[in-house]
Amino acid sequence: MGASTDFKEDRRQYSNGFDMDSDDDDEFTNSTSIHDLGSDFLTNLCKDASISFFNEYGLISHQINSYNDFIKNGLQKVFDSFGEMTVEPGYDPSKKGEGEWRYASVKFGKVTLEQPKFLGGEGKEYNMLPRHARLQNMTYSSRMKVNVHVQVYTQQLVKSDKFKTGTDQFLDRNIINEDNRDIIIGRIPVMVKSDLCWMKEVEKGDCDFDHGGYFLIKGAEKTFIAQEQICLKRLWILNNQGWTVSYKSLMKRNRLIVKLVGIPKIEDIKGGEKVLTVYLLSAEIPIWVLFFALGVSSDREVIDLIDYTGDDASISNILFASIRDADEKCDGFREGKKALNYVDKQVKSSRFPPVESIEECLSLYIFPGLKGLKQKARFLGYMVKCLFLAYTGRRKCDNRDDFRNKRLDLAGELLERELRVHTAHARRHMAKVLQRDLYGDRFVRPIEHYLDASIITNGLSRAFSTGAWSHSFKKMERISGVVATVGRANPLQTLVDMRKTRQQVLYTGKVGDARYPHPSHWGKVCFLSTPDGENCGLIKNLAITGLVTTNTYEPVVPQLFDCGMEELVDDTSTSLCGKDKVFLNGDWIGVCRDSHSFVMELRNKRRQKELHHQVEIKRDELQGEVRIFSDAGRILRPLLVIGNLHKLKSFKEEVKASKRKQYFFPSLLDLGVIELIGPEEEEDCHTAWGIRKLFVEGKGKPSVEYTHCELDMSFLLGLSCGIIPFANHDHARRVLYQSQKHSCQAIGFSTTNPDIRVDTLSHQLQYPQKPLFRTMISDCLGKEPKPEYFNGQNAIVAVNVHLGYNQEDSLVMNRASVQRGMFRSEHVRSYKAEVGNKESLEKKKKAEETINFGKIQSKIGRVDSLDDDGFPYIGANLQSGDIIIGKCADSGADHSIKLKHTERGYVQKVVLSSSDEGKNFAVVSLRQVRSPILGDKFSSMHGQKGVLGFLESQENFPFTVQGIVPDIVINPHAFPSRQTPGQLLEAALGKGIACGGSMRHATPFSTLSVDAITDQLHRAGFSRWGNERVYNGRTGEMLRSLIFMGPTFYQRLIHMAEDKVKFRNTGPVHPLTRQPVADRKRFGGIKFGEMERDCLIAHGASANLHERLFTLSDSSQMHICQKCKNISNVILRSASSGRKIRGPYCRICESADDIVKVNVPYGAKLLCQELFSMGINLKFETRLC
Repeated sequence: MGASTDFKEDRRQYSNGFDMDSDDDDEFTNSTSIHDLGSDFLTNLCKDASISFFNEYGLISHQINSYNDFIKNGLQKVFDSFGEMTVEPGYDPSKKGEGEWRYASVKFGKVTLEQPKFLGGEGKEYNMLPRHARLQNMTYSSRMKVNVHVQVYTQQLVKSDKFKTGTDQFLDRNIINEDNRDIIIGRIPVMVKSDLCWMKEVEKGDCDFDHGGYFLIKGAEKTFIAQEQICLKRLWILNNQGWTVSYKSLMKRNRLIVKLVGIPKIEDIKGGEKVLTVYLLSAEIPIWVLFFALGVSSDREVIDLIDYTGDDASISNILFASIRDADEKCDGFREGKKALNYVDKQVKSSRFPPVESIEECLSLYIFPGLKGLKQKARFLGYMVKCLFLAYTGRRKCDNRDDFRNKRLDLAGELLERELRVHTAHARRHMAKVLQRDLYGDRFVRPIEHYLDASIITNGLSRAFSTGAWSHSFKKMERISGVVATVGRANPLQTLVDMRKTRQQVLYTGKVGDARYPHPSHWGKVCFLSTPDGENCGLIKNLAITGLVTTNTYEPVVPQLFDCGMEELVDDTSTSLCGKDKVFLNGDWIGVCRDSHSFVMELRNKRRQKELHHQVEIKRDELQGEVRIFSDAGRILRPLLVIGNLHKLKSFKEEVKASKRKQYFFPSLLDLGVIELIGPEEEEDCHTAWGIRKLFVEGKGKPSVEYTHCELDMSFLLGLSCGIIPFANHDHARRVLYQSQKHSCQAIGFSTTNPDIRVDTLSHQLQYPQKPLFRTMISDCLGKEPKPEYFNGQNAIVAVNVHLGYNQEDSLVMNRASVQRGMFRSEHVRSYKAEVGNKESLEKKKKAEETINFGKIQSKIGRVDSLDDDGFPYIGANLQSGDIIIGKCADSGADHSIKLKHTERGYVQKVVLSSSDEGKNFAVVSLRQVRSPILGDKFSSMHGQKGVLGFLESQENFPFTVQGIVPDIVINPHAFPSRQTPGQLLEAALGKGIACGGSMRHATPFSTLSVDAITDQLHRAGFSRWGNERVYNGRTGEMLRSLIFMGPTFYQRLIHMAEDKVKFRNTGPVHPLTRQPVADRKRFGGIKFGEMERDCLIAHGASANLHERLFTLSDSSQMHICQKCKNISNVILRSASSGRKIRGPYCRICESADDIVKVNVPYGAKLLCQELFSMGINLKFETRLC
């Protein structure tokens, strides 16, 4: 059931038999039509509707639809927003010439986009496909052409007839040159599978798992993370720093705030009167003055506009104080235009005054969605009324965490914002360069010489690559976390990355309720899929049926008038008492007498396809408002409409006649059987938690009148949560681990086109399997359970203690199963090298700078496997220290790339290509086949992670009467504290399915009962609780205890011991400190900190401590003079005999006697020498030990 702020009022309506969604011509009651259709039919309908929903919208339609809306409408909107630009000359008298000063005006027109193309050999253009961009490290982008109208003219003062034009003279343009042409203004990245992409029209793409929704920037796959922003289409009432009601807008000059300000009667003493003040155009204006500036004629009219009845003393005091405050600041403001002049004076004295007159300011900047000044005054009165209602406790303040007060910014909004920044930069640069050619002795060239297309191209590419995106309203700031690299560990991770949302906060510490689940998340955002750590609760995932709206361009207002709405009058005297206000996207557009019938008729129009199905309609009876939204960024979800189920009788016969196996989702939408409900409209709904709830008869209570019904309760979860079997039985933290960590780290089969990809690191499971169980979501996403969303294998798992090798979450695995290929995977790593091409090399003069691929006898590694071109042959076995790509300069310098420590493998492919920056590059991929070894990490689908602790031979494992030997043995201590009985239920269900059972579903919230699972096991001839009698593999004796055993879906994670193992005796050291280097691949040292040192001290292992911290680190020796206790240096000096002697010598004592050699860390010696260079001398006490 949706979250409701007015739950008690809604409940009263339902108990009185009120049905908000029933059609007028419906002759049947809900209960009658539902019982006629039957539970089985409605259950199958929900499943068919869900399947058709995913076929229609997919899982990433929000990304693609937003981008398509941008290229159709948003792109043109960006260029139209700039208007005409006038470029003035530099007014340098020395460069003026003979004629008048020349001016130029530039205006953008229609924008057109081409499909992606690239320039090949001999200047020929080819269609650029996504695979070309991946392999050649190019940006998959489209050329953007814009029609530019340019005028070059001079200005002259012309006299005119004042009676006709209103002025004595005006500036007339004398056009010298006029040009209108289409020019390339830059390239814009293209989203894969969008309307601009070549793959949109292809029947079969490169990869079967590729759903699009991402960009290719220099060969890297990038996607947008939906940004949660506050809704600007509504008034905001807050009580953070005083009572305020705000009209928000992206444009700073359109914002208006009404604030309740306290004025102390005596200085420096709190309390006193409270007055209403308006903050507008950076000016502070008494609200009574602004009312009269907007055309209100009397105080009585102001009171009527506020709709105040005079029954609250505190409100009366505020109004009287506001009138007195206005009288003090602007004496006689009720007379003539004194109020308007006062507002003009305050606005013009602000820091950045507008250039327009005060009449134009009031018309353009105050509530731009309303036309007349009287309508603006009426809306201002409504704002004051809302503030008073909240102040007296009759209306709640707005909650920033409520999803009805949020909008999601996706590709359309984000690209529009970033493109506007770079286009403004290109315009400024154009004006600066064009200004030089406006002097009399210069010639104005075509406009493409001034508009630099690389500014927009490089700016967008830089924003995608760095992830630093322009701020929504702070011009000079950039925010991070907008763009992310698409993860390719498995297809599930790819989809989860593209369904993320992010809430930007000022700091990552405690941010109040922002991290907690909110009732408005129900069905729209998954309440479990969130990372742990600093981003917990700030990064979320869309629920599986969550849809994000785009802008609706179909006219809505005519439909509102048809339903009985009256237009908002442009005066302040007409009373609106007894009428409800109608708002469209936050703008007050009219009133209606009967909001109940108005909303019912409007919803019926939406269900009959006369109104767009993404329009959201909310009736707020308590406030007397009807709020309608058709803007972008709202999250909708499909619900079954109970009142229209009787229409299925005739529709069912039509489906049978057409011999279709299932329903189409658009036809169900058009029929009104299903509708898309938003977060605000859901408060008016009374939603059943499933078909079962519709058939539950009340025991001694009246049956509940439901208006809507969930398609399935598991649709409340996200994709990665909804496919977990029995997720509702597990602890929430374990479900979070699986959905956010383990499912994204599981090795599967990431792509079906690995031959035309060169990923830096990829893993592939050699024998991926589908799980035995099924869930509602996996059924609805495809004909069979989607194998790419499950990355693992079905293993026979026994819960037992095995020789102590599986304590603390360790696993014991069957060696024979591993040798047969269980969890065997391929590990492919690519190495890249880059050289300049011939054109770029010709610019360089020095011969040693010219570097090419080639084979030379290298001193840094072995080159046995390289061919003459510098690349290894396919199938070559390379080990650590071998050269993988040979590069050398003409001077003979070696620039080859060597395999680092622990890197090895067989050469799988060699790719030689060139990027769009004009550089040749080569990529060599190495393949390793990895079987599970000790230390590799595994996980079930219930967050039960563990590492492999022992590989046991099959003959030593316990076996059952049928001869079944487990593949994995886990410790029973893993279950009690973790609270994951879902894994036990999965094993019991899997055992029943493997024995031919028909019950296969393990859907969260609608799972089989425990009794049904145990009965299925019992019918197959097993113990009801999954326990089995086993025999000891070592002795053959029957074990006294019963062992729980069953097939469980296990995942191999990307964390492997071979990538983590680190060992070193001695090795490379840093040249300055002579201490071991840090990196594992550079054969660096192991960190040994103070806590590790304390452990060795506690053990008394002093020799080990000395070896670890001194001998194997930076041991060195130096000489100390025992007389003066200073360092003695080893120098070459002349002896008394005349010959030269090399040895320690104290320059201070001028003696070679009493000098001892001591062992010190080199770091101490370095510190002593650095201090000595600063004029600080250290003395050393030596003692014989």
